[in-house]
Amino acid sequence: MEYKFERHEPCFDRVLFVLALDRKKMKERIVAGTEPAVRSCLRGNPDADVICDAVRPLGTFLMEFEQDPDGEWNRLGLAPLREALHSNRWKQPDLEKAAGSFLRQKYQTGDPVRQYTAFRIWEGYLAAREYRNRNAACDRFIEAVSPFTLSFQTNTTADFEQRTGRTALFDPSYRLPSQLLPGDTRLDLWYPDKTTGMECACIHNSFYPAMIYYLNRLKDWGLCFRQCKVCSRFFLAKSQRYELCSEKCRKAQALQNKREFDERARENNYDLLYKNECQNWRNKINKAKKTDGFLEEKLKEMKDAFEIFKKEALQRKKLICTEECSAEEFMNWLFQQENRIVELMKDF
Repeated sequence: MEYKFERHEPCFDRVLFVLALDRKKMKERIVAGTEPAVRSCLRGNPDADVICDAVRPLGTFLMEFEQDPDGEWNRLGLAPLREALHSNRWKQPDLEKAAGSFLRQKYQTGDPVRQYTAFRIWEGYLAAREYRNRNAACDRFIEAVSPFTLSFQTNTTADFEQRTGRTALFDPSYRLPSQLLPGDTRLDLWYPDKTTGMECACIHNSFYPAMIYYLNRLKDWGLCFRQCKVCSRFFLAKSQRYELCSEKCRKAQALQNKREFDERARENNYDLLYKNECQNWRNKINKAKKTDGFLEEKLKEMKDAFEIFKKEALQRKKLICTEECSAEEFMNWLFQQENRIVELMKDF
């Protein structure tokens, strides 16, 4: 749904944020819009005029929930509109433009939480402008939308045990701000599709009920949070043995495994060749020891040459580790050294 943050006829219908969790497919679906449009969308109508309809991996809502430690939503979104409601008509356009620009950027991210919040703030402002008593209307406007921006101050929405990854039950005694009104924690459950039995959690006044519902469902299902080995993102898994979050990361890990395997194969190849060459020297030296009439001076020369060979080979192997020499260059050098021992034995 395209939305313009400019003056128009306000929407007085009840605008909802609906969350559906699919344990089997490990997916979440978020639909936001007016109640009739949301119900129509959930029943399979592709033309329903909703704010958003997003299907994402399970747990995305919690792990990518908007964070606003600097209070930008209040400073750049709410404050200009609150001032506009108390200003004369000459100052209002600039204040509306400033707030609209900020809210538009948030809306265009495509994140359902940001889109829903930006929509509610702007529509709440337009509705407040309709009332003669602007002071009272402004108070109702701030009271209606501030719970959304307040939830962005939550330090962590994905609350889980670091050791096991298991989610913890949402404790309202310390997780819910005291500023919330009783109606701000209301959550409705819908079952719009009788054929599938899909359960939807519906919120209107704040995101906190959706957080509570989400965390408690994950706790009941025994799912755990894991950190991907490739992209380092957190994701939900059915057990701790899962280490990769997506097919993209699985392909990346497979490619990395192949590279490491090829690298080990190259290393093992030149190392094996070095060990074989050492054994070749030892065999020829032992053969010389058993050969009647073999000169002691010649045998000592062979042993000294072997020690020199080993010392230089180890130095060249270190150069491979520091990438100052390639494995191929080292193997070519080994082949050349084989001629050295042959020359020392050529008279016998």
